[in-house]
Amino acid sequence: MQSMERERIKTYLENLLGKKMKDRPVSALEVNPRYHDSPRLRIEEGRPCAGLEPGAPAETVLGIFEAEFFCVCTAERGAGKGMPYLFHRQDVTGVEYR
Repeated sequence: MQSMERERIKTYLENLLGKKMKDRPVSALEVNPRYHDSPRLRIEEGRPCAGLEPGAPAETVLGIFEAEFFCVCTAERGAGKGMPYLFHRQDVTGVEYR
């Protein structure tokens, strides 16, 4: 993701959630979702991911941001409109930074 686009989304998230996002870019997450019967997820920036929440279609991940939780943004969720997909730290089993 280009830095201008990343900054635009970061500002949107900070205003929406009232939380400061860390500056260190996250490139991928490994997640054990809290949802019953949900499979373990590998979420990567720039790649499609299905099942970000139960029943959610595959969407391309535009950015992953970190505060006291992780925000996963797609074109429909968190990248300038709507709420991002949120993952609690205790559900995240791995983080890869750029």
